[in-house]
Amino acid sequence: MWFEKVGSPSRRQWLSLTSLIDVVFLLLIFFMLTTSFSQQRMMALNIPAQKGEGVSSWQGGSLVRVHAGGRIDLNGRAAHLSEVAERTRQSLIKMPQTRFIVRPDAGLPLQEVIQVMDQLRAGGADQVSLVR
Repeated sequence: MWFEKVGSPSRRQWLSLTSLIDVVFLLLIFFMLTTSFSQQRMMALNIPAQKGEGVSSWQGGSLVRVHAGGRIDLNGRAAHLSEVAERTRQSLIKMPQTRFIVRPDAGLPLQEVIQVMDQLRAGGADQVSLVR
């Protein structure tokens, strides 16, 4: 690309675009590497209403307590993580509109809660609430 200075018509200067192309190429690579193309799995999460707002989410619900050390209680009865899906299926056969309320202990790692919620989904639960 040639440019002429305003003051001297006989003198032309060369402007190199190589460095500009390098910068654009590096930006392209940067955005390609930082963009995430994986699809995230999502689960609809029903958070209960605050006091005095609407219908309580505890009505017709099945309480799932998640304790430290991998201990799980389904409606007060101890269960192992591998049993949660089957017991969820059995509960849904008896009452198809059952809402599952997951209540983890304080300080419990989120991954343990998500594993329990995944097992509930595998058992066919579509109404899952998370409470403190």
